[in-house]
Amino acid sequence: MNRELPEIVLLIKLIKAHQILLLTALSCSLHGGLAAAEATSVDVFVNRDQRAQRGLNLTLPAGTNDLRFFVKPQSLSVRYKLEGLDEDWRQQVDTIFLRVVFYNQNGDPIQMDPFPTSGRSPGWRKTIEDSDFTPREEEVTVPPDAVSMSLTMTTAGPATLVGIYAIRDIMISSMGESGSTTRVLMSKSGFSQGSKAAWNKSGTHASMASKIEPDDQKDSSPILLIFDDDINAHADWGTRIQIPPDIAGRETLEIRWKEAYSTGLGGNFTAIYDRLPAGKYRFVVEDLSLTGEPLQSGVAISLVVPRVFWKSFWFWGTTALVLSLISILIGRYLIRRKIRLHLENERMISEERRRIALDLHDDIGTRVSHISLVASHADNTIRHEEASKAFGQISSMSRDLIGALSESVWMLNPSNDDLESLVDFLYRLVNELCRLKNIRCRVDAMFITENQTIRHEFRHNVSLAVKECVNNVLKHSHATELKMKIELEKNVLMINITDNGIGISDKSQRTGLGLDSLECRMKSIGGNCAFEHLAEGGLRIILSAPIT
Repeated sequence: MNRELPEIVLLIKLIKAHQILLLTALSCSLHGGLAAAEATSVDVFVNRDQRAQRGLNLTLPAGTNDLRFFVKPQSLSVRYKLEGLDEDWRQQVDTIFLRVVFYNQNGDPIQMDPFPTSGRSPGWRKTIEDSDFTPREEEVTVPPDAVSMSLTMTTAGPATLVGIYAIRDIMISSMGESGSTTRVLMSKSGFSQGSKAAWNKSGTHASMASKIEPDDQKDSSPILLIFDDDINAHADWGTRIQIPPDIAGRETLEIRWKEAYSTGLGGNFTAIYDRLPAGKYRFVVEDLSLTGEPLQSGVAISLVVPRVFWKSFWFWGTTALVLSLISILIGRYLIRRKIRLHLENERMISEERRRIALDLHDDIGTRVSHISLVASHADNTIRHEEASKAFGQISSMSRDLIGALSESVWMLNPSNDDLESLVDFLYRLVNELCRLKNIRCRVDAMFITENQTIRHEFRHNVSLAVKECVNNVLKHSHATELKMKIELEKNVLMINITDNGIGISDKSQRTGLGLDSLECRMKSIGGNCAFEHLAEGGLRIILSAPIT
């Protein structure tokens, strides 16, 4: 009988040691079967719309500000991430507590100190057997009226809290004023006040709490385990300790223990993302076991968030094109308006020139002609030498004035703003001037096949420049012959005036002879004036200017 006892004890220890492993395997098998039977699903809600969008490939409205994923997991818990935005996985987690409560003489709680844990402990490795327990130390102050205290490890957080929580080697010591340990209220082997501490199960589903006895009962306390795999229930492990009267209200208690845990949240939840940039995304949900390991199942949804129209390239390209077209149209309108105003101004100036020319011709010209006729009549009827001479001078001056007036009328009249009229005027002008001085004159004018409109400034300056040149020849060159040649070469009017006189000496050139004004007049219309001394004697004056 004594030989069989150790074998029975060893068998009991092996059964208890592997209890958690069997529970974990059972939970994974159960929930793995549920996941296979009914997969996790996700509904997508955009911009707080109550209508759910379902499908594995979705295109969201441009400018999505509020994106919600309503996840309905079929496993105990899940993890998720939005690829394209999240770098790491996200998981719904909450808190499991080791709670210390102090009671007074009447059994009423007078102080509670919770010590929470959430997520995974640093040494967690899938199962309790493989995990390293993490040491932890906390301090609490004993209230004055406390006569007892309780330690409770509980999963009584949110209703959907799930996970595994295990603690061992709990030790409670009172601390003196110097900080040294003065009394041990509970040893890590589980003894309290000289007797074994009684740990009791409780909660809405107490069977989720279990205990694993250590191999060496002298050196460590049992492993207290809560295996919470029910999103609608919780479990507790608790014990109660008497507090010696001499430490109540005076000392601090130091609580040491080792723990291992893996927590999560089950049930439906909503993942919210605000103001997603335009781009492509993939929302992935992965089912997890109670220990936090992936179950190779879940769901993935591909999402496309298009750019809002005012951030797209085509919008800015179209806007730039439209603005360019508008700028071109406005520019063309302004240019046309300016041209129209210029033409209107030119028309008004032409009308005014025509009016002045008619007034000069009809009024002043008539009066001067009348003066000339009266002077001629007086010259023929009065037989007085001095009077006859004076009347002759008056008649001659009147004729000169009529000629000059005719030239002014011709220059003012806008009807003469063409090349043919200019050439005809120059021909008559040069012939008349040479006739008065009894000089032979030869004019070679180009044959105009297509008449061209010229500017008034061009006609005015060219005619005065030619008249100035001819007058200089007639007054200063002592020439007996004058030749003028008019040509049009590539839209440039060329006028050559040649005489057989003495030319221009250096002294004459310095004294002026109107040469400076002649050059200025030609430059004002973009032209040029050149002088060429001939080998056989005489001078050639070359006037050139572009018509347009």
